[in-house]
Amino acid sequence: MRHQFVEINVNSIKMNVLKEGTGPPLLFVHGFPLDHKMWQAQTEYFKKDFTVLAPDLRGFGHSEVTYGTVTMEQHAEDLNTLLNQLNFAEPIIFCGLSMGGYIAWEFWKKFPERLRAFILCDTRPGSDSEEGINNRLKMVDLVLKHGSKSIASSMVPNLISESSQRDQPEIAKSLIETIESTDREGIAASQRGMAERKDYTHMMAEIQVPTLVIVGSEDQLTPPDVMKSIYAQIPFATYLEIPNAGHMAPMEAPCAVNQGIEDFLNSC
Repeated sequence: MRHQFVEINVNSIKMNVLKEGTGPPLLFVHGFPLDHKMWQAQTEYFKKDFTVLAPDLRGFGHSEVTYGTVTMEQHAEDLNTLLNQLNFAEPIIFCGLSMGGYIAWEFWKKFPERLRAFILCDTRPGSDSEEGINNRLKMVDLVLKHGSKSIASSMVPNLISESSQRDQPEIAKSLIETIESTDREGIAASQRGMAERKDYTHMMAEIQVPTLVIVGSEDQLTPPDVMKSIYAQIPFATYLEIPNAGHMAPMEAPCAVNQGIEDFLNSC
């Protein structure tokens, strides 16, 4: 199946973005350390009614790498510039998973006028604990010394549920291949950026756009209780829990996720 990619100059880097379909802009922002491919089931489904945009963030996929630290704010600014370069003036629907959610908070804070609706998948608004920061920096050291392959297989049990590992082995294979192909400096830069991200926990009530909160019932990294707290605080929020799915609910249960997103967008 042939996909339409464009390469855009964005804030001193070349950014690769999947752009397909026509209609209102629907932006899919991937998790760490992945790329646009995690959204394949969503972009295929929604391109009939929307202009779907699925970029490879700075340092991931086929986008250029920045050494050092790439903050969540930098990623948000990249997305804003990308939308400007593609001449999207109308407000967008922003769908982010995990790190994509961390970027969503920054995008909302800096560019609220650009948002029509939020879809937040398997993410959290809080900053890292001291232990969390140390674990991120340990991964930075590991991946810089031993390469992306050193972390790929060990990440899978945290990313997908036990049932997905057992019944859908192709998902684990795809995730491992993506992680192994990701530039070690790109992984390190965004991992450092996540370690120093801001805490948005107490700002959720300020989000004034319709918001869909999606979580896999077996998510180990951002469990349902975390996502329920987001849902409880955002004034115009809808909650959707996906049975038997883990952190990568859009890949593990695409039909249920797509139906939930479609129902939400029809109600907006």
